[in-house]
Amino acid sequence: MTLLQRMVVSLPALGFILLPVFTSGDSTAWFNLVLAGVYAMFIIPWIALYYIRFRYWITPTELVIHSGVITRRKRNIPIERIQNIEIEQSPLPRLLGTAKVAVYTAGSAKAEGVLEYVGVHDAQEIRESLRQMQRMMQEEGSGQSDLQDEAFHVSEATSEPIFQMSTRRVFTAGAFHFSLLYLAAFFSLLQYIEPDPTVFFSWLLRGPLDPWRASIESSPWLAGILGVLTAAFLGWTSGIFISVNRFHQFRLDLIGNKLHRKHGLLTLAEGTIPLKRVQSLIIRTNPLMQRFDWFRLELQTLGIDLKESGFQVAVPFAHRHEIDAVLELIGGMSIPDQFESVSRITIRRFALRMSIAAAIILLPFHIWVADMTWGLALLPLILALSIARYRNMGFALTETGFVVRKGIFRKHMWLIPTEKMQAFSMDGNYFQRRLGVQNVYFDTAGASPMQPAELVDIPIGRAREIVNDLYTAFSADQLASKS
Repeated sequence: MTLLQRMVVSLPALGFILLPVFTSGDSTAWFNLVLAGVYAMFIIPWIALYYIRFRYWITPTELVIHSGVITRRKRNIPIERIQNIEIEQSPLPRLLGTAKVAVYTAGSAKAEGVLEYVGVHDAQEIRESLRQMQRMMQEEGSGQSDLQDEAFHVSEATSEPIFQMSTRRVFTAGAFHFSLLYLAAFFSLLQYIEPDPTVFFSWLLRGPLDPWRASIESSPWLAGILGVLTAAFLGWTSGIFISVNRFHQFRLDLIGNKLHRKHGLLTLAEGTIPLKRVQSLIIRTNPLMQRFDWFRLELQTLGIDLKESGFQVAVPFAHRHEIDAVLELIGGMSIPDQFESVSRITIRRFALRMSIAAAIILLPFHIWVADMTWGLALLPLILALSIARYRNMGFALTETGFVVRKGIFRKHMWLIPTEKMQAFSMDGNYFQRRLGVQNVYFDTAGASPMQPAELVDIPIGRAREIVNDLYTAFSADQLASKS
């Protein structure tokens, strides 16, 4: 099955090479035929050799993988370092009864080891064997069995999910998700096919839309508006498709001290998230979702999975009370009722920065191209955005950790347990120091530098109090854990 699947996966590249042969009558198309032949002569032996030379085995202490054709690679993954083991089945492996096993360790940006084509039963046995080795190590290290770290394979009949999504909920989540991914891929493909625009336009306006043809052809503005609306509709439907494909039959179970996720329509994915690896909890929403009381819960773990944009999705789409219930079970934290605001100076600073940026962009056009005095109308909008940003920023120190929220169109809320904090610091540029404010940063292991949990424009005295309070709480937590 490995040989067959690798051959099928290589076909799109072969089709891309042959595309000019079928779409163009150019006499130089013979070059693509030769190139396709060379590709086929090279890829088939490569696939066979890669299969023959690939080996893996499990010892009591590590997972060992040997791979490579010209360059041989031996990867030894210590079992105690394994954080997550995911089993994934895309459509073709599902037809052929195979699966992919991806092994993640703490701090890895991608899977440390991948077993691409193994039987479904073998994939489950690999995961169970690795988990069993981990349990044996824990028992030998502690001298007793960890009752919370029970066997992974618990029958779903004996385990009630702590969250699951119905088909209707999945479609609703897709309705709030907008994606231009497939639209961009479609127009990228059109560049190679090069269809006749007039024929394509006539095909779109056939049937009931035929009476509109003359009006659209005579009005570029109307054609542009319809083009934008069509792109928006396609982006909306693409978002629904992506959501349904990814979160179909989403189920989250709490088994021992691990979260178990299972979801997917075309591609089935199944994996675990050890709770001890969770560093912070992030709640995301936007103004439209918040208006209808919808939120998303993600977990920032030690390893940053690039497929998840640095976070593991725990609850893709849920109401506030459902998020609260999951937080209570897995994080021991809750969303505070009241937040403390940052300094009002942040309104002035943000509005000034945005105004300068707008002037830098519009002023050259005003001088050399056309009158851009209408840009002054942006000032009220900038002021409104500055006030909205200030109102959405806040923080709260709770008994179990620290909570930070911010964002206008993409709202984020970080819930950081005290014991997970690695560092907290203050800094401020020249202008902030002149205004008596500073920024406070909170760092956890594996946190993404692109989306930091930070407080902006805090009065200097209050910033010092926050850092001192956090250090006191952290010291007390460490003392309690040792005792």
